[in-house]
Amino acid sequence: MEWHGDLPHDHAFVELLAPGVPSELDIQQLLRDTEDKLKLNACSIEESLKELQAKMGDSWTGERPPSPSECLQWFSPRNAAAGRPLATGHQEVMDFLKALQLHLRSEAEGREESTLQLLLNLSSQCAVSFPCSPSIPAPQQPSALTPPVHAVRDDCTLEVQEAWDEVRLVLRRHLLERLSQCRPAEPQGPGEQAALSIPERVTCLQQLFCLYPEAEVLQRYQGLRSQAVLHLLHSCVSSSPGGETGFSRLAQGLQAAAPALIRALRDELRVLTRLAEPHAILGFLNGAYLGTVAKELAAMMERECETTLKENTAPGSGKTRRCSARSKVSVAPLQVPRKDRSFSLTSHQLRALTQLACTLLGLEAGVEELLMDVAFINCTGESPNVKGILKKTKEDAHTITGEGSRINTHLVTNSPEAVALDFDWRTAFRQLVPQMAHCVKVVLEDVCSRSLKQEEESHAAGHTSITLSNTPHHDDSSDNLSEQESPKMVAKFCADIQGEVEALLPLALACREGPLLEVRCSFVEVCGRVAASVLDRLEQRAAEVPASAPLKNLPSLLATGVYVHQRLCHYNSRLRESPTTTPRVPLILLPIQRYQNGTEAIRDHLTSYSVQACATSLLQDAESHHWADPKPFYEGERCSFSLQMWYCFLCGLRSDLWGVLPARLARELLGQVLYETLQLLVQRYSRARPTYKRHLQIRCDITAVLLYVEELMWSVCDSPEALVRPDPYPVALTVALGGGWRSAIYSLCDQLLTVMVVVTAPLPSLCGTLQSDLGDGVKPPDPMTPACTGLHWLHAIDPDLFTEQSIREGVLTGDQASVCQLKLLTSDPGSSPQLLLQALLQRDCHLPRTLLELSHFCVGEDSELNVPPENKMAGDEFIGALFTVLVSLNHVPKALTHALAPYLDAQHVWEHFYHLADLSRPCPAVVGCVRSLISRPLHGLLEHLVYMLLDGQAPEEAGGAHLRQDVPGHVLAKVPREWSYAPLEHKRKEAASSTVSLALQALSFILSNLPSAVASLPLPVRYLLHAAERHLSQPARQLRSVGLLLWALLGCLCQSLEAPEALEQRTGLPLGRASRERLALLSECLQATMGQQRGIPKPIVHKVLQALEERKPKWSSVQLQRARKLCSESAFECGESGVGMQERVGAAELTEQKIGLMLLEICHKPGGSEYLGQIYHIIRGNEDLLMSKLTKMEGLARLVKFDLGADGPGAAPSFNPLVQFERVGTKKLDQVALADWPWDWTRLLPAYRGMNPLTFKTLLANRWEMQDGAALEVEEKALVDELQKDYFNPSPGTQGPAGDAQEQQGEASGTS
Repeated sequence: MEWHGDLPHDHAFVELLAPGVPSELDIQQLLRDTEDKLKLNACSIEESLKELQAKMGDSWTGERPPSPSECLQWFSPRNAAAGRPLATGHQEVMDFLKALQLHLRSEAEGREESTLQLLLNLSSQCAVSFPCSPSIPAPQQPSALTPPVHAVRDDCTLEVQEAWDEVRLVLRRHLLERLSQCRPAEPQGPGEQAALSIPERVTCLQQLFCLYPEAEVLQRYQGLRSQAVLHLLHSCVSSSPGGETGFSRLAQGLQAAAPALIRALRDELRVLTRLAEPHAILGFLNGAYLGTVAKELAAMMERECETTLKENTAPGSGKTRRCSARSKVSVAPLQVPRKDRSFSLTSHQLRALTQLACTLLGLEAGVEELLMDVAFINCTGESPNVKGILKKTKEDAHTITGEGSRINTHLVTNSPEAVALDFDWRTAFRQLVPQMAHCVKVVLEDVCSRSLKQEEESHAAGHTSITLSNTPHHDDSSDNLSEQESPKMVAKFCADIQGEVEALLPLALACREGPLLEVRCSFVEVCGRVAASVLDRLEQRAAEVPASAPLKNLPSLLATGVYVHQRLCHYNSRLRESPTTTPRVPLILLPIQRYQNGTEAIRDHLTSYSVQACATSLLQDAESHHWADPKPFYEGERCSFSLQMWYCFLCGLRSDLWGVLPARLARELLGQVLYETLQLLVQRYSRARPTYKRHLQIRCDITAVLLYVEELMWSVCDSPEALVRPDPYPVALTVALGGGWRSAIYSLCDQLLTVMVVVTAPLPSLCGTLQSDLGDGVKPPDPMTPACTGLHWLHAIDPDLFTEQSIREGVLTGDQASVCQLKLLTSDPGSSPQLLLQALLQRDCHLPRTLLELSHFCVGEDSELNVPPENKMAGDEFIGALFTVLVSLNHVPKALTHALAPYLDAQHVWEHFYHLADLSRPCPAVVGCVRSLISRPLHGLLEHLVYMLLDGQAPEEAGGAHLRQDVPGHVLAKVPREWSYAPLEHKRKEAASSTVSLALQALSFILSNLPSAVASLPLPVRYLLHAAERHLSQPARQLRSVGLLLWALLGCLCQSLEAPEALEQRTGLPLGRASRERLALLSECLQATMGQQRGIPKPIVHKVLQALEERKPKWSSVQLQRARKLCSESAFECGESGVGMQERVGAAELTEQKIGLMLLEICHKPGGSEYLGQIYHIIRGNEDLLMSKLTKMEGLARLVKFDLGADGPGAAPSFNPLVQFERVGTKKLDQVALADWPWDWTRLLPAYRGMNPLTFKTLLANRWEMQDGAALEVEEKALVDELQKDYFNPSPGTQGPAGDAQEQQGEASGTS
């Protein structure tokens, strides 16, 4: 890129970050833009050095011209005497300084500003540098700097030095007074602005650097900021809400001050990063902010300790009674003397100290994050106990400024050595170590004993069920457990105890070194004892099941044990973070291994009792299983009662597990119980030898079992592929390795189907299949494995959903895939966000599109269906939630447009995108969301444009309270002639008033950053506007050159430029009349660039565009094309390939890594998890409507209900055994249809040709026709004889197949 010296802002870097994972085109644009700007910066530096060489060439006394590196050496303090000073007459200098003194003593407005401007002009135009020696010289400080060319010599007479000191003292007071007026640490209202903006503070400090050394300036500024911090702390503590006193008031006051301190530190870093080196910045922050907070905190804590010593040890004092009444705990005074102090802490005071420690930990982390984000200084690698290595002793750590303020001189220095972040707030807690350590033990032990006592009293009163409480929420970013791994509810007594432990955890984390380790050791010790007591109670209550307690207690106890085990592991991880504490803190006292063993025991107890209850009670039904009964069971029109009881029990168990346990563990337990009880059923029906009247009952029972298992498998499986994809490993190996129960359950279901086919299939069909095999030469004993082991029963029981193709390929497609996703989503115990995201993206967002098609958005206004206003408002909220979730997915850029397509078409939203920048027009909510996203990259551009215009305006045009005035003529007359100073005010005004030049620079800056601004927009928004452009017909001609996205982006930029009040509020800078006119001119130039001008453009607009074209021919068009290329179809090819593959291979291609990345992008945004939950509840609340649409059943006569009421959005109905007994899932169990199930024997029988010969013989012998004495017709007798001849070959003396079956019964059941 070519360098243009009159366009210096083209190479300025603006913060335009790409959201999420950028596309390949976006990365290329970012790299290209960075490379171009680096080249422009290099050219700018090179040109500036050439200009410097030209300007300073006349003063060079060497034989050759100076090189660039030699020019830069002139600005080094180490080469202060390298130049040739120009001798100026003593009297002339005195006259000039006296004139300045008279001017500063006058009442002229803006005298200090005009004097400072004159001194800066003399330095920049005439190379005159005034002494900036320290105001209080010290032997260890370096001498004052001397200029390289013309100088007022430092060895001048004392009279000149004193006169100069008087001048700069007045200027220093003026600048410090301006800086003191700004209190950025104080909280500001929404309409308030700071007295000084960041650029103004930078200017003040730069002017001070011209008068005094940098170290002294930072010292004095540090004193001002330290006073502001003290004022903030005192005001927040004194105005503590609620009338709190003592440590509570201190904790709440510091908590209120922490956000203001973070804001102040952010502003301070933005100022100091433009002026000082990193070591000086750290030193300044240590002295002005962190050190001030730490010292003031120590002083406040000292005063509170003295007050507590008087009040807590006074017998019968009111304070003691109040705290004890509130906390119910009062710690006895310690016997360990510490500075003649021995007093107690109440639990209320301990909580206040914990809250204080938690606030300080957050403030410490916030400071480190700010240093990394704003100043790019990484302090996380420093050891926390490393202080500034330049720190001096406390005796000479302070000095007095000229204005009487006390400052820390040891923290700001010119030395380039490293200074670590020093926030030593833990020192304030050291005097309370014995009291805190003792109080931690007493408080936790007291809470534990009281909670366990209350639980024991409730149990003794006859309340055998465990009282539950919601799992406490933990605001801890280091806790990596997902929702699928966290229990939902725990025992109330445990929640109360753990709540107190969690409340004291920040105090233990804060006490990580030195004497404070005593508090951490005490916490670990008492935490281990408390956890052991809780585990003993859990094991005691688990042992009471089932003798005196219900079964539902076991899931609650298991959830409680899992929760405590997870928290103990979390404590162990957090307390081991500091390597210095590991050998000194007894973390082995945490009973982690014991909890692991205890939870395993409770889990085994739960599963074993559930299986035992089914085996010994529920499945024991003599009437249902009397297979030798010659009478039919209820005329053969219903299944066994025991099976209905078994299914009802499993549904109740599922409800108990789903309500308290983590989703993953609940799914495993349900799968294990289902597997072990299915084994009992397989053994029962494989041994059954029914009579003619009872053989149809076996067919009905097995059909019911398969229907029940299919319904339960939606809750056992956690992904679509787990349903239909065969397991590559043997069933026995999968079960032994704990790899899930799906394949084992499927194998048992296939065995049940085998029993039903061989035992109950019509005899002619069976013999016909077998005879065709023999005729084709297929030997029956040949042990062949079916093509899809374990999956055949799914196709047999539901051939419409599980087609042969899906079973063969292991993938569901079309509407079957959508039905599968919906069932899995609504059956999942933990509302899995992974399943939800898969369901939303499946088949080009088929599920959300279906939901919108069935809503009031796509119903005509003349529809007879009445839509309540609440439902309309909830529908708009759903559209916003869906937009927020899908707009984050750069991996699938077309998903947002596909999902909202029915809504955009039916509501005619496409037309609104053309007027997206027009705030005066009413628009749908989604258009407002798009406008908000498009406006984000404009903030950095607008801020830079405002600074650009303010830098280029004339001094008299500058707004603000401090207007610059001209220097009086009598002062200018006293400027020494040797300095050759000529006022250039008229030239500066001429340059500042060059409106065309400023507009040209601003327009070039905008076009330079336009491609990067487009690349910073999410891909889904770009594709949405790309699709909207195709739907617009009328304005297509106007969009042909720029496209809809650039049209909207530049339109929003023009709207912002025409709203100066909003710009003032955003930047905090006042905009004068001239600046507002230039902003309006820039808006007109942009409109003319994209063909959006209103009427005939002004001549000045044409002049600006022509000037840009002359300097950069055809460059504007190139930039517009580069920006538009990022919105073209090629930008979305990568995303389209990811979505297009879903139809072919299902959603599996987007699971695991990609889905995980997408969820991170969604959940890291504000409200992302809440929006996912809102979408999930609406889908679940309308499950019946969606299912009827997906399965092409008769639709329900209602619309989608977005407003789910106050009973809980889409909550699962509570378990009712009386209702569930007659249902399969949500459908009523039709006993007649069950008995007459339309089995396709022509398809079922060939699938089992190659089964194990021993199994086949045994099951064949169990048929009623093969039994001795069976009443057979002539045709049936002939078929039975053929079967006996082919498969049994009875020898003389045997009893035929019945005898063989009795001998091989046990072996066959095991082989099956």
